[in-house]
Amino acid sequence: MGAVFSRVLTGAALAVLLVLGGNAGAEAAQVAMTLAENTRITPPGVIVAMRGEIPMFKKGTTVTLNEYGEVLEGTLAEGISLPYETGKAQEAVKPSYTPTVPMYVPMYIETGPRYRVLRFKGDTRIVFNDRGEVVFGTIDGANQSIMLNYSNHISVADGEISFHRNGMLASCTLNDDSYLRPVGWQELLKDNFRDGTACPGYVEFVGRKPVKLNEKGEVLMGTLHNDTKLPGFNKFASDVIAKKVYEAGTEVEFDGKGVVVKATKK
Repeated sequence: MGAVFSRVLTGAALAVLLVLGGNAGAEAAQVAMTLAENTRITPPGVIVAMRGEIPMFKKGTTVTLNEYGEVLEGTLAEGISLPYETGKAQEAVKPSYTPTVPMYVPMYIETGPRYRVLRFKGDTRIVFNDRGEVVFGTIDGANQSIMLNYSNHISVADGEISFHRNGMLASCTLNDDSYLRPVGWQELLKDNFRDGTACPGYVEFVGRKPVKLNEKGEVLMGTLHNDTKLPGFNKFASDVIAKKVYEAGTEVEFDGKGVVVKATKK
C-alpha cells in the first residue's frame, strides 16, 4: 500500500505544480483522483494521530486532495469517529435586541479549543473544512449528542448532517421531539403555550425527522409535533400575511422573516 499511496501523493504534487505554474500567490489547488485500493489519508490540520484514527477511503472512488495531499472530500471505506466543525468565529453570532422583546442570547458563542466527535458511516461521502473537521457526512447510530455551547446540546439520529462555518448545525435528523425557535420567533412569544409549558417563541418539532437551521440555530425547516400557530401567506392573496394554525405532522419551511412559504402534510 505504501508504494501506491506514495504514487498518489506524487501525482497530486505534480498536478498542483502544473496548476499553480510556480506562482506562490496563486490560490491553493485541489486535485481529484481515483484510489487503486482502500487508502488511509490524513485530513488537514492533523498534528498527531494513531493509525486507527486516520480515515480510510474506499477503493475505486474519487478523493479530493489539497496542495499538500491532505484529503478534503471522499467516500469512507469503513465507519470511524471524527471531529466535526467547531466554528471559526462564534462571537460573530451577535445578540439582537428590541425594546419589546427580551435580549436574545445566541445558542453558540464561546470560543477556544473544543473536541467534538461523531461516528460517521462507512461507504458514505464525507467533506472536511481546512482544519480537518467534518462539515458534511452521514452519522452512524441514533441519539448522538452535539454540544452547541456549555449549557445546550441537541440529540441527533443517524443520517446526513452538515454544519455552518460558525459551528452551528445546518441540517440533521432530530433524535427526539425537541423545542426549537423558528426564524421570526420574536413574533410568536405566547402563541404556542400549551399543557402548562410556557416557552416564549419556541415550537416543538418531531423527532426522527429532518430539520434545517440557520447560523443562529433558528429553524428554517422542520415537522410540527403539535397544531401550531405560525405566520403564513393568505392563499387568496399571496402578499397578505396572517397567523394561522398548521396541523401536527406538517413539514414547514420558513423564509428569512419567519413566514411559512411551504407546508406539506406528511
